[in-house]
Amino acid sequence: MKLGKRVVYRALWQVVLASLVLLVVASSCLAGSKRMLWESRDQFVAIESSDAVKGGNRIPNQHPADIPRERLIDILASIQLRPEDKKDPPLPLFTDKSLEILAPYLEDALKQASPDEDVTFAIIGLHLAPMGMSRVPKATAGRLFYQGGKLNLIIGKAQYEFNERHDRRLYPFSPGNREYVAEGDWMLLPQQDQPDMTIVRKDWVAFADTWKPAVVTAPLPDKATGVGQAAPAATPSAIDRLFSGKAGKTAERLSVLKELRDKGIITEEEYRGKRLTILNEL
Repeated sequence: MKLGKRVVYRALWQVVLASLVLLVVASSCLAGSKRMLWESRDQFVAIESSDAVKGGNRIPNQHPADIPRERLIDILASIQLRPEDKKDPPLPLFTDKSLEILAPYLEDALKQASPDEDVTFAIIGLHLAPMGMSRVPKATAGRLFYQGGKLNLIIGKAQYEFNERHDRRLYPFSPGNREYVAEGDWMLLPQQDQPDMTIVRKDWVAFADTWKPAVVTAPLPDKATGVGQAAPAATPSAIDRLFSGKAGKTAERLSVLKELRDKGIITEEEYRGKRLTILNEL
């Protein structure tokens, strides 16, 4: 009788060990399908397998894609969010600081991604609280990919008010999904005069290669009558807003340094050394 129990216990123990091995292998496979380019607490930029599946086959992206970070900043800065409380006016989806952090990593990720991979991210920004009296941290998570001659962005979490103590394995900042619409009554909106931006779904927007930042009209007085007339005046781009104050001086110095390098006045090694010196002064 005792021998029989030992056999049973040994068999159960072997089953448990086998299950643990399978869990470890499965976790390793999942981790291997996601390459982290940047991670800071709950924030990240990663390259992972595309969720585009049709008839059992993945629809390939046009990756790698070379989209300059300045253009990425302008594109992402143009997206507005209509909150769930539709009485509130639309607000920018991303903060300038968030874009400053995200853009370099998104640029690199799109360059490194293969046709069967997407770029995913999560970023935390300080957004206005209800009544606009203070700013609170809110998370935005999304999926980015270049397909059909357009840069596509699907948002899974939009300015999500989260609990910093939550375990992200249980409460993940899930990026958007091609098949499922994100939860919530919010909606992504374009700025005015954005004909080359397409709203695919309430959580999905696409930008054509011909897209340009919005242009507004500013009234200028007529010389004869003094009555204001509309004349085009470009709004400052997001990159211009980022490069203000001390950052603006740094950006100007970096631009001059790059021009010297491009004209062959300084070598690539000198360019990199001086660039690092300028950035270390920030």
